[in-house]
Amino acid sequence: MAKKIVGIYDLGITEKMMQKLRDMEEYGYTVELVAKTPGEDEMSFQAAMLSVEVNGPEKTALDAAVFEAVKDAEIIVTDFGPVGSKLMDAAPELKLIGTCRTGLENINLEAAKARGVKVVNAPGRAAVAVADFTVGAMICQLRNIARTDVDIKNGGWEKKFANSEISYNMCDYQVGLIGFGDIGKRIAKRLQGFDTTVAAYDPYCPAEVIEACGCKAMGLDELLATSDVVSIHARLTEQTKNMFNAEMFDKMKPTAVFVNMARAELVDEDALVHALQTKKISGAVLDVFTQEPLPADHPLRGMDNVTLSAHLAGTSQGTYSASVGIVTEELVRYAKGEALLHCVQE
Repeated sequence: MAKKIVGIYDLGITEKMMQKLRDMEEYGYTVELVAKTPGEDEMSFQAAMLSVEVNGPEKTALDAAVFEAVKDAEIIVTDFGPVGSKLMDAAPELKLIGTCRTGLENINLEAAKARGVKVVNAPGRAAVAVADFTVGAMICQLRNIARTDVDIKNGGWEKKFANSEISYNMCDYQVGLIGFGDIGKRIAKRLQGFDTTVAAYDPYCPAEVIEACGCKAMGLDELLATSDVVSIHARLTEQTKNMFNAEMFDKMKPTAVFVNMARAELVDEDALVHALQTKKISGAVLDVFTQEPLPADHPLRGMDNVTLSAHLAGTSQGTYSASVGIVTEELVRYAKGEALLHCVQE
């Protein structure tokens, strides 16, 4: 039977971007590209993304055409298309799953392991985009860039805002990073260009590594108590779900800003809203929410001390195109019988 790769595209990783997989034709593979959901619009795509992250692959819909396409597939490559046990059952020749993401929420890892299917991902694919966006969003919040833009467009010319008295230069702040992986390191490097003091907490990263990057290694309580900005960059697991709760907000400075460009479920959203409403912290910068789009009546929409974005941090065109390239390079190694660099499960 001919070797076959099925690429499942969507509004993020488009059919055009998935054409990169045709590099594998050099190694004897045929490539079939199929839409996760034909005619998908932006709103339904965003809803599907959230469904995958919250509910996992087994409870997220996938078009019937995908099940037909994978019947003789050795390799499945996906973006947000869910690869659950039913899709694997439909692909008896399946040997490898590639996801064009860092997170693995859309892959049923237990089902893949039970079938002996390898899983590879695209680590660091969004690291540059998220790091750029995070630093930009911090400055936007601290210096009121978005607020003055909205004010002027509505006919105003306001120069003072709720946080103006604590709006300093970036070199005057300490930014505390919770998580010091690829994204955390890139954020630190960018902030150091502003002469910002950077502290980091990561139980999986040795203190000497943090300090070698020019940052202060701190325990979590010290970081919370001393940082002017606290930015979370942890992976979502059962252990980290709602890790940032009311107790954590209580430990922060009342003048501090909280930043979440990672996963909404890392944070107790009700506790965050309460902390903002009661001025336990001065503000927040948020790109992710437990319900997306954010409901029209959500209290965050009416707050003048928050900067909000619509889950955009990792969504540059550079992120998307790079993702398919990372996975394709891994598939080439697989085809050559070489060691895989990004195999998250054998």
